[in-house]
Amino acid sequence: MSTTPDYFQLFDLTPAFELDAEALLPRYRELQKQFHPDRFADQPADVQRVAVQKAADINTAFSTLQDPVLRARHLLALADRPLNIESATVSDADFLMAQMELREQLEEADDFELLTELREEAEDWLASLGREFAIDYREQEWAEAADSVRKMQFMSRFIDEVSDKEARLEDAEYENDDFEDDE
Repeated sequence: MSTTPDYFQLFDLTPAFELDAEALLPRYRELQKQFHPDRFADQPADVQRVAVQKAADINTAFSTLQDPVLRARHLLALADRPLNIESATVSDADFLMAQMELREQLEEADDFELLTELREEAEDWLASLGREFAIDYREQEWAEAADSVRKMQFMSRFIDEVSDKEARLEDAEYENDDFEDDE
């Protein structure tokens, strides 16, 4: 049996990949209100420590359940199939080639329209991989589920890289606007 804390149980949810992330917020607020450390300020130090730890656990659970990659990894851990980050490599040659092409496109992208297209493609791909994971998880096809999570991690990192490039482009535009205003 897994020793991983069950974040689904904390939020009164059945463990599953598909969930309404928006529905988490009301339960999160309820739990935070119930266990907020300020409510225990007049309690003994050991009770305060427990409240602080419980609040931290609630925050971690909420973050994990909201993020599809973290949620999938959590489900694997609950099934005693934790994904080892150090050995989390993808061996699907077609996927790796597609990743290289996406990264080349990102490197060459120099406007927001292209970056938006890349983001949308990556988000679609991430959603598709999530659907694959959900099927593999339900059917207890652990190797395939783990492979889907590894691919999801690639796509999630790529989306982060797109966001970073968008931020750099915004900064460059802002600096150019400031320079033009100074003239």
